Amino acid sequence: MTRATAVLAISLLCCGARVLPAQSRELLGQGVKAYQALEYDAAAALLEQSLGRDSASGLADSLRARALTYLAATELFRGQRDSAVGAFRQLVLLNPRYRPDELIFPPQVTNLFQEVRRATRAIAVAVPPVTELRTRVERFTARVLASSLADVAVTLAQEDGTPVRELYKGPVADSVVVTWDGLTAAGAPADNGRYLLRVTPRTLTADGPRARQVLLEVKQERPDTLAWPPPLTTPPLLPERTSSGPAFRSLAAGLVAGAAAVALPSIMAQGKDATGARFAVGAAVGVAGFVGFFAHKPRPLAANVRANASQRDAWKKKLDAVKAENATRLRMVRLVVRAGPETVAERGSE
Repeated sequence: MTRATAVLAISLLCCGARVLPAQSRELLGQGVKAYQALEYDAAAALLEQSLGRDSASGLADSLRARALTYLAATELFRGQRDSAVGAFRQLVLLNPRYRPDELIFPPQVTNLFQEVRRATRAIAVAVPPVTELRTRVERFTARVLASSLADVAVTLAQEDGTPVRELYKGPVADSVVVTWDGLTAAGAPADNGRYLLRVTPRTLTADGPRARQVLLEVKQERPDTLAWPPPLTTPPLLPERTSSGPAFRSLAAGLVAGAAAVALPSIMAQGKDATGARFAVGAAVGVAGFVGFFAHKPRPLAANVRANASQRDAWKKKLDAVKAENATRLRMVRLVVRAGPETVAERGSE
């Protein structure tokens, strides 16, 4: 670290210039190098400037935690223990899960951090960015963390604060996993919309942990349903009666032969009257056709009837199974839950 760089860092700190995110990252890198070079005064100036006053336009939380850790260590080695405690307190409030790397920082730094962590009451909540679940059978999970023993309530509410469901109420020693099956307190799937997952201390005190919350975007997706089995046709159904063709052919042949027996002599010899004998012959042939019709009348095929009944029963069972599965799927609505960043809840909402 050159003297010019140190002078620049101190001048930036004194003038309070607004630092952009890219500049914050560069200042953090320079501050870490100054700390490693044991130039603690320059390191403190650079690290404080990298943190800035406007966290929204400065470092991301992960880099902010790194800057606070190096700043606390720097202040400790400068003999400014109160400043080091203050930086570590900010770190615990920012992220109760964070721990300084014991391979980088000596015991006097990590021991002070543990001391501050035990004295600082803070809670946090961690959720996956995107969760897909089927209501009732799958779970959305959130991990609640505490720097020290805390008694909290974890609730889900609509964005306007309307309660939806209480998910957990009880102590958190280090961390606890909270789950949600996608249902409201009434047992219905959550509607599309924005919700707040909030972790709130059950006893509010001035020096107690601040409530944390995560904005959840919930969207329903219609479940896929199964198609009904195709209707039974012929084939595979077998014919259940004998064919009616032979019966009708016998009837038709008898009627035609009977009519011919009556009409043919008159046609061949015009003017001749039909005799009773010819009528008797025609009637006999016609009756024979009717007898043949009834003799060949379609009859049930018992074996085929049984085989078809078995197929119909199997088809109906498949249909009932598909209907039952579709009903189950429709009850288990699929939800897609997208989580925003964790934030500190407003005092009025705690």
